[in-house]
Amino acid sequence: MQSDSPTPVGLAERNSSKQRAEEVRLAVCVNTYLRPEGLERFLRALARATFANPAPRVEVVVVDNDAEESAREICEQARDWLPHELHYVVEKRRGIPQARNTALSVAMPLADFVVITDDDVEPTPGWLAELLRVQRLYRADVVAGPNPPRFLEESPAWVVEGRFFESPRRATGIPIDKAATNNVLVRCDALERMDRLFDESLGLQGCDDTEFFRRMAQEGHMMVWADDAVVYECIPPSRMTLRWLLQRAYRLANGRGNPELRRLEGVTRCWVFGNGLKCLARGGVELALAVALRRGEVARVHALLKLACGAGWLTGLFGLRFREYTRVYGK
Repeated sequence: MQSDSPTPVGLAERNSSKQRAEEVRLAVCVNTYLRPEGLERFLRALARATFANPAPRVEVVVVDNDAEESAREICEQARDWLPHELHYVVEKRRGIPQARNTALSVAMPLADFVVITDDDVEPTPGWLAELLRVQRLYRADVVAGPNPPRFLEESPAWVVEGRFFESPRRATGIPIDKAATNNVLVRCDALERMDRLFDESLGLQGCDDTEFFRRMAQEGHMMVWADDAVVYECIPPSRMTLRWLLQRAYRLANGRGNPELRRLEGVTRCWVFGNGLKCLARGGVELALAVALRRGEVARVHALLKLACGAGWLTGLFGLRFREYTRVYGK
């Protein structure tokens, strides 16, 4: 007598087909430029990623921004031990947004979600799973997480005391209107609805991620925070210096003087000019007090950072651009 019930093999095939239909496709995009140790550290950490069942299908897109293809060997070796398919692409046009756009062009046809990150971070095992969990919970188009520092060598006491590398922490689920491209997940269909991706005119000066996610927020895409989706920012000795901190403060303010960012943030030239002057005045007063009252190195550095911000606002307003990313920090 023939039974209408499926055979065990047939049931397994149906379950397998259903699981494939429900499988989340995730592409992890990482740009790299002359940081072989950082790239390998990132890929090793990614190999330890953990997921609850059903696990997503993960593919890795590495975009090498070095025309000499210096990351190729590391990626070829990683294919032997990385439990995810790896796509290695070379973007010869020098520039951070250029590399990011190339990564997205490769990743978006492969995935439902892309995760954008850098070659100087070390993700925690539950990082990707938490980004996906928060996305499902809030039905978000964009989910961003924190990047606390991990010093690769012992840092000066004033760096730790001043918390100069600490990233902001927020409650999970809080709406945000900007994100950084060292720890962010984005729905591919949301990316497809954007009229353009990262602004390649910003090249090596930075702030292209600020500009892009500001546009996403203005166009109504839901963006939330995931505080447990942690990647550590690996801080090399070359960044543990006053010079680097001043350059970063100057560059961030300088980039936000860009006319497009001013429009997206709803500020006028007069506001930027006034804010620049205010930062210079406060920084000058605080520096004088820190020196006169011997308040210590941390107080002096905080005052100098305000001065650098003020200079950045004003020079950015008048079109002077600082290309910080012409130099590589870390290995």
